[in-house]
Amino acid sequence: MLFAVTCVSIAFLLYTIVIWSERITRKLLRWMIGCFFLGFAFDVVGTSIMAVLSKHPLLSTTHGKCGVFALAVMFLHLIWATLSVFKEGKCQKYFTKYSIYAWFTWLIALITGMCLT
Repeated sequence: MLFAVTCVSIAFLLYTIVIWSERITRKLLRWMIGCFFLGFAFDVVGTSIMAVLSKHPLLSTTHGKCGVFALAVMFLHLIWATLSVFKEGKCQKYFTKYSIYAWFTWLIALITGMCLT
């Protein structure tokens, strides 16, 4: 379980760096996409390990439902971020508006998991 928590913590750190760096600079850069991809990879690994170790089916708890939803949101967010880097303009403009909401959605899933421990 420690490895899973470490992976999710690294995902949180990487997601936070990307979202807030992009928010401050108002520009999504390629290095941010790399951090975003790594964050998503750590998130998938951590979530997968937790799902295997859990005594409950993944979607049977509030945290499980929030976690799966947040993972899906971050996956779509990663795709959108990648497209935004290559297609500046409206795609990136809307990404900037949406990114903070995706981050908060993920944060809710993280907090519900912390409340369970």
